[in-house]
Amino acid sequence: MSNIELFKNAFAVNFPVEVAQLVLNRIADLHGAEFTKKYSGYGDSELTQLACTVLSGLNHADIARGIVRMNSEEWCPSLPKFRSWCEQGGDWWTADMAWAKAMQFESDPQTKITTLTKRVLDEVRHVLTAEGQKPAHFAFKDIYMDYLNRAKAKGMTQEMWVKPKSLKQIDNNERNRACIPCPTELLATVGKSFKRVGGAV
Repeated sequence: MSNIELFKNAFAVNFPVEVAQLVLNRIADLHGAEFTKKYSGYGDSELTQLACTVLSGLNHADIARGIVRMNSEEWCPSLPKFRSWCEQGGDWWTADMAWAKAMQFESDPQTKITTLTKRVLDEVRHVLTAEGQKPAHFAFKDIYMDYLNRAKAKGMTQEMWVKPKSLKQIDNNERNRACIPCPTELLATVGKSFKRVGGAV
């Protein structure tokens, strides 16, 4: 695959046109003249395509979250702003938020991060070490969004990462070993065996 094809993949859009139209209709219903003024430079099909592009990757729960947030807002949102309501209004961190927390965690391991953030950070740590923050940031965002979309599709909820408890080291010192007394009958049998071969008990 050529570099041009790789870049084209970054522009791939996978969002239902019908849903994009429903979102635009809801914004128009709520904000009327302000909506018309804000998007007057676009034709209907052009605006729908733009909405598909901006909302690509969101699921039904995300859209519902954005609609609920919009119902309480007094001003007409841009499409990127509406998307941010869809993402940030929920429990899941955005990719940029997760990256910022991951960098804080690298500096201070006491920083609270999510299990997803920790997983992705571990996966890109070699990039971070070898190539620096900028390439690692790009890799982190791509991987994070992939895992996030899968998690949302499965109906999973965000969880905070908890450091695994380290296993207690077993001390081989004889004094720390729990001993079970040898039964009297067995001890007597062993003693007789030793005596027969000239050993001492």
